[in-house]
Order: sequence, then C-alpha cells, then structure tokens
Amino acid sequence: MNSASNKLNKYIILIFALILMGSPLLAVSVKIKLYNQKKEVGEKNLSIMVFETKKFFQTDGEGNVTLEFPAPGEYTLRLLRDTGMQEMKLSVGANDEARTVYTEKKVIPKGGIVVEGEREKTVSSRTKVRYEEIKRMPGTFGEALRSLETLPGVIPNIGFGGGANGIIIRGADPQSNTYLYDDLPILYPYHLDGLTSVIHNDLIKSIDLYRGAFPANFNNATGGVIEIETVDAIQKAKGAFQVSLWNTTAYSATPFANGKGYVAIAGKLGYLDKTLGASGLLPEGIRLPRYNDSQIKLVYNFTPEHQVSLYNLTAQDNFAIDLPNKAVNDPTKDPISTFSGAKANFGQSFRTTALRYTWVPGDKFQNRITLINFDPITQYNVGVGSIQGKQFVRPTYVGVRQDANWQATDFLKIDFGSEYRRLSFRDYGDQVKLKDPTNVSPNPYNTADPDFISQPLSVKGLSGYYNGYTTLHFKFGNFLIEPGVRYDHLEVTNNGALAPRATASYTFPELGKGLTIFGSGGDLARFPQTTVFNKETGNPDLRFEKVRKVSAGFEQKFNSVWQVTFEAFKNEFRDTIVSDPYISTPIGMNPDKSRLLAQPLVTNRSLNYSNRQNGWSHGYEVMIRKNSKPGIRDWFGWISYTWSQSFVNDNINKTYDGDNFQYSTIEKKVIAEYFPNSKEQLASWDRTHVVNVIYGWRFSEEYQIGGRWSYLTSVPYQPITGDDGGRYSNPLNGLTYWNPTYSNNPYSSDYGNVRRGADYHRLDVRLDKFENYSWGYLNWYLEIVNLYLRKNTNGEGFDNSRPFSATNPTPSQTFGTLELPGGTIIPFFNIGMEVHF
Repeated sequence: MNSASNKLNKYIILIFALILMGSPLLAVSVKIKLYNQKKEVGEKNLSIMVFETKKFFQTDGEGNVTLEFPAPGEYTLRLLRDTGMQEMKLSVGANDEARTVYTEKKVIPKGGIVVEGEREKTVSSRTKVRYEEIKRMPGTFGEALRSLETLPGVIPNIGFGGGANGIIIRGADPQSNTYLYDDLPILYPYHLDGLTSVIHNDLIKSIDLYRGAFPANFNNATGGVIEIETVDAIQKAKGAFQVSLWNTTAYSATPFANGKGYVAIAGKLGYLDKTLGASGLLPEGIRLPRYNDSQIKLVYNFTPEHQVSLYNLTAQDNFAIDLPNKAVNDPTKDPISTFSGAKANFGQSFRTTALRYTWVPGDKFQNRITLINFDPITQYNVGVGSIQGKQFVRPTYVGVRQDANWQATDFLKIDFGSEYRRLSFRDYGDQVKLKDPTNVSPNPYNTADPDFISQPLSVKGLSGYYNGYTTLHFKFGNFLIEPGVRYDHLEVTNNGALAPRATASYTFPELGKGLTIFGSGGDLARFPQTTVFNKETGNPDLRFEKVRKVSAGFEQKFNSVWQVTFEAFKNEFRDTIVSDPYISTPIGMNPDKSRLLAQPLVTNRSLNYSNRQNGWSHGYEVMIRKNSKPGIRDWFGWISYTWSQSFVNDNINKTYDGDNFQYSTIEKKVIAEYFPNSKEQLASWDRTHVVNVIYGWRFSEEYQIGGRWSYLTSVPYQPITGDDGGRYSNPLNGLTYWNPTYSNNPYSSDYGNVRRGADYHRLDVRLDKFENYSWGYLNWYLEIVNLYLRKNTNGEGFDNSRPFSATNPTPSQTFGTLELPGGTIIPFFNIGMEVHF
C-alpha cells in the first residue's frame, strides 16, 4: 500500500512538474533598452519578434520594451526594419531583470543627409536631426520636408506657388532632384501653394537627403535624391487630426491579424482660396491653389521571412487666373490691368500604386521585388495676347524592380538590383513655344511678328527602359570603401548611361567621440520624364543628362551633444537638355498636324531640344550642431553655413548687337551648329552665402518654443535697361503694354546675370502648447513668419502699365508679410490645432 502510494505521489509530482514547466509561473518578463551606441540614441518604435514564440513587441520612444518568455533559456530576437532584419541572441535567466542591449552597428551607403530615422544612413555628407525637432521647426509650417532648407548644401527656392516647389542642392537645377517615398516615385514634393508637402507628417519615419555621389541603387537625378522612409510598425490603433488656416489633415493607423500586419491611411485637403483668397488682399481674378493628397500603406507579415506591402499615393493640384476686363481700367490702382482678359489654369497630379514582396531568409541575405504603376499628369490652358494654347502630358509607366543585399563575408556586403519599365507617353493639345528661345523679353501682344507660336501636338507611344546596379561595401576595421556602378538605358532614344562611383571613409574613435574623414566621387545620370524625345516634335537622339561629383570633408563628435561637420565639393554638369532653335534634321515628319496629309514630310525639321547646356558649381559647407540630451528637457539647435557658386552655359549661338551681317538660312544653321557663342554666367538660382540658425526648447510639459533665422545672398539677375517704346497694347482695353528690354552686348556691364538685390534674411518663431489627456493630446500652435517685417526681394519686377524710368523697375518683393486694408503691414502667420489619439 505504501509502495503504491509512493508511486502515486511520484506520478503526481511528475505531472505537476510537467504542468509547471509549461505554466506561466515559469514565464519570465525582461525589461530591456535597445540602444544604438554609434548614434547614441535608443531604438525607438522598433518592431521585435521573438523567433521561438512568434510573438511581436515594440519599443517605446526611448527604445524601452518589456519582452515575455515562457521560460529561461536562449532566445532569438529579430529586429524588423523596412530595409531589412537584424537578428540578435538573448540569454534569459530565471529572475526578471532589466538590461541594455546594444544593437549591431550597421554599415550604410554614403552620400546624404539624414534628417531623421532609426538607422544611420551615411558616412559622409550626413546631417541628422530628430523628427520631433523638425516637425515643429518655425518657418516650415509643420512640414518635415521643409526642414531640408536649413541644412548645409541646400538653397531654398524663395517664393509662393509652384516656383517654391524645389530646393537647390549644391548648385544643381531644382528640377534635377528625385523624390522617393519608400523607394517609390512621386511627381512633386510640395503642393502649388509652396507651403505644404504631399506626404502626411505622421507617416514619415525618416528623410534622407543625398547631395553627393549617392549610392548606385538610386537613379535619375543630377542634383540630389530625397528618400522618404515611412513608419514600419504599428503596435496599436492611433490617429491624428490637424486644422490650420489653409488646410486640414487626418491620419489613422491600426494593426491587424494579431500584430502580423498593419494599415496606415492619411490625407490632406487645402483651402487657401477660401481663407486668404477670400480676404480681399489679393488682386481680383486670381484663385489661389486648391489641392488634396492621400497615402495608403498596408503591410502583412505571413511569416518572419515573408512580407507583402501595398501602397497607393495620390496628389492633385490646380490653380486659375481669370482677370476681369473692367469698363474703366486704372493702371495706377491695378498694376495688372494691362493683362485684363487674361485667362489661365494649371493642373498637376500623380498616382503611385505598388505591390512589394520582401523575402528575408536570415540576417545574411534579403531580396525585394516591387511592381509599380506610376501615373503623372500635367496640363495647362492659357490665353493672353498671342499666347494661346493648351497641353495635356501623361508619361505613365508600369514596371518591376528587384533589390537585394548579401552579407558575403564579415568585411564585404554586396547590394545589387535591376528594373524594367514599360513607358506609355501621351502628349496632346496646342503647345505654346517661344519662336526664339534666346529672346529674354518676349511680348505677348506683339501681333506684327508674334514672339509666341502655338504648335498642334498629338504624340503617343511606347518605350522600354531598364537599369541594373551593384555596390560593394568593404569594411576593414575603421576603414570603409564602397565602389558602385549602375547602367540605365532608354529604348526610344537607344541611349544609355554608365555611371561608376565610389566613397571612402576612415574613423579615429579615440579623438573626442570620434573623428571621421570621408570623400566621394562619381558620375550620375538623369533623363527628364517628358516627351522631349518624341520623333514628331522632339529630338529622338537626346542623351542622358550627366554630372560628375567629387567631395571631401570630416565630422568631429566632441561628445554626445556637440559635433562639427565640414565638407567641400565640386560638380561638373554636362549634356543638360535645353531648348535649341537651330538644331534640326534634314528630313522629318511635319509637326503641323493640320498639314500632315498635304505635306507629310518637311526638310530641316526642327528638333527643338539638344544636349548643349553645361555648367559647374563648387563650394563648402559647415555645420555646428547641439543635440538635446535624451530623457531631459534640453534645448537643441544648429548653425549651418554654405558658400557656393553655380555657373551655366547654354552653348547656343546668339546674334549680338553690332552683328549686322546677313547670313542665309543654311549658313546660320551651320554657324549655330559649330560655333556656339553664348557666354557662361551665374545660374539664376545662385546664392553665394546661406546661413541658418535653428533653436528649439521644450521647457515644460505644456510648452515648446522655437526660432529660426535665415540669411541668403540675393539671387543674380539681368538688369532691365529700357523698354520697347510701348509699341503694342492690350486689344481688350487699349492699355499700352510697355515691354522691358535688356542689354544684348556681351561686353556690357549690364549683360547677363550680373546684378543682385539686397540680401535676404528673416526671423520665424513658433509657440506650441500641449494639453495631455488619457486618450492622447492636443497641440495648439502659433507660427509667425518674418517677425521683424523685413521687406525681402527676389530680383526686380517691371510694371508693364508704365514706361521704363527711375521708379520702374523696382525690387520684386517676396511673400512674407500681409498688407491689411489701410496699409498696415503684419507678419504672415499660421494658427492651428493638432489632435493625436
């Protein structure tokens, strides 16, 4: 009996032990802080999967997370990032414990500025600021993308409207940049108001600005590449709602399938025409821009190795002018009355839809395949004097792209990829063109010999485009070298571009908190996404635009707070596409569709565009930065300074004053082809000195204050030297139209971009008030632009209702103040409320 009892007790103890081993009583909770030693910051908002249990967790804003394990033992943590996975081993003891886990130091391609993000992205040409800092930066109207204007090597486009839609990166044309959203194309970064971006802030995880010889996986830019990375994990349902004077934004995100997937949706609606446009402060007949945008991202992880993502991005803008022709037009009170009766509208939009599959079999290799449909549209309709036309352009494509990286050895990582696109372009309407592209002062009311012509246009076609690239990342101790190469080919022109590049850096960790010296160089290429290559009205032999970039510099970190960066650069631009009135083909299709049946072929058909333009830029950049200390209410800020010069030459033959020799048409074409005589001059966007001073401080739980002071040398311009004598008038109201004239003597002190106005500077401030609740928080804000009412100018403007005189032209003032009825001047301001839940 005792023996049976003992056996029973043993079985009971054994069963109890077996139950206990699988019981939560043995479960262990471990509080850890994931910390990046190189960046000296916690790994915030990072998704973590415990491989053995298949459970998902996410760090907070400081990198802290509590992980749960069923029992003590060895576990594998997978840190899930949009661009790859990092695997780490963790030993878990029997007792709950807190510890700091240092993440692996990543070796990332060089060549850009990291504006914010969880990963270090560059070795050289890099500046990093936290997203929390740039979101509430004064003068940016809460737009993270606008913070790029304050970084070294970047010159903002000062203005209001479409002209403010680009930034100048190291002297390159603002139209030569490429913007990417999770490596997907967007047509334009800002709406037509020039104030707001097409991407919702709460979707942005990081922004990288590559201004040097950027990595080979990027393409189609001779200026810079702006890479926007979005959030890659959603732990719980959340949302945001913001209302301001000119737009309303909304954002919502939620996980699903027990954390295996998430969906994020955001959008924006602009109504500046209903607020500022209805204030009576603008001339009659001008309707300010209307716009909207939306972004959808859906991600699902079937397993830790297999992920599928779906994207849909849209944006739409339009702007209109309809100037009334009044019974009595007084040009002294209405300076635009000379354009009475003018009508114009402009629209642009894009849609990007993508399906992406990511395969991550381990921490040594990953591959990504993306199907893309990109649908950009631009259109206009204009009628003023001899300028009569409308045009619709739609260069869409469907493509497939593959990107992979392989950690071949401890010292070598290899990136490689390829892409194929099927282009479908459509371009129709009545294209408005200058009869002579070298004419710097065309007159819209010249009826005797019109300066503008309208050309019927109906172009459609298909073409293939493909590319391939590879980059090798060698790291030996503190030395890093990254050679790379890519090749792009456009079938419709049968032209390609081979673009090698390389970067190198060396770090001295014992000097302060680390001194890194770096350098880079290489060739980059771009082909504009337009129809300038079509065989009917364009040039099918156009080549890729190219640039050779070289740069070198250093970064010194003194401690976790202070650092200094210096870099010098030189860029040489060549084969830039430019309007060319002389280039032609001996025989070609008749571009005039109305005469196509009667005369299908014409001789000396103008090709309209060539690769004649070249240019160069050089300069240096300095940045002194003070970071805020994590975990405390500390101030942050930086001072950036850029000195640069930019030059361009169209290499087009021009007829100057004094050249009265009469050439035949054939002689003129031969001279123009082989003897270009245009002069190199400063680029119209050149600014020699650019300074930005940024300051921000969250001095209490309820308030944050920020300031931004900017200084820029004025852009160069060609001075107006007279007028045409008022030879033409507006036929609708009879008002004389005085057209400005410019020097055509290359030896004159007034020829070319030789004048500059007063220097530009302004002070912007922003005050934020936070109200915290159990469900989230409210953020009230007041932003004041140009606090001390500086009357900044940008070139000079000519009043066409009056002749040239000592008071005409006058400096052209930029947008930055508001004039109330009665003449009172106040700063431009924005008041708004943001709700996060």
